[in-house]
Amino acid sequence: MSNHGERSSAKWRPMNGCYFQFALNRATASRLVFALLFALLSWACASTAHPVLSGDATTPSSVRVAFRAQSDSFTIARDDYDAIWRAEGHRIVETMERVSGLRFDSPPYADTSIVAIVFEGVSNSGYRDDPMHLRASYPPDTKRATLVHELGHRLQVGVARPGEDEHGVLFLWLYDTWVALWGRKFADEQVLVERARRGPYPKAWDAALALDSAGRAARFRALRTR
Repeated sequence: MSNHGERSSAKWRPMNGCYFQFALNRATASRLVFALLFALLSWACASTAHPVLSGDATTPSSVRVAFRAQSDSFTIARDDYDAIWRAEGHRIVETMERVSGLRFDSPPYADTSIVAIVFEGVSNSGYRDDPMHLRASYPPDTKRATLVHELGHRLQVGVARPGEDEHGVLFLWLYDTWVALWGRKFADEQVLVERARRGPYPKAWDAALALDSAGRAARFRALRTR
């Protein structure tokens, strides 16, 4: 047997064996402590990367939107909406659910398979078997804003009471969703677009933006739980 072999076997004599076992346990404990610290650090980073506003930091609902052109003249616009959804749909759903605290897949209002008709007319949300309608002629940013706006109506079904203006409820969290998705400049510009429309938009936006972000979130939580 070589000298190297003799030195190796000597480690397993009783006294040296106790020392070896102690060293092994100490190394194992160090690795366990390091693994625990790494896990805690990873959890902390994940928590700050996606701050929770009103909802839960859960896996977002799986929402499918099938965009259809009302006629061949709207094919390009249909493709524009479809491209937005393919590129950003997952993030849109995650952000909407996180800010609102609602989920598209929550019973009894689960609504995760949506048909959206692209046409030239007033956009509307539809609901479940009733298709959503999206105006074809909007510029790209307003297409994004309108898609989230109409999805928002479908997401918050059941929050507004009969006879209550749905936009007054929606705008309590829509602005903050736009900010989280595309920034405050985007959100402010799209508020101006919507204020220019007739109907309930100006009054509803005035009421929502009279509150700060925390005030809007608190007001919406109160409506959800009343």
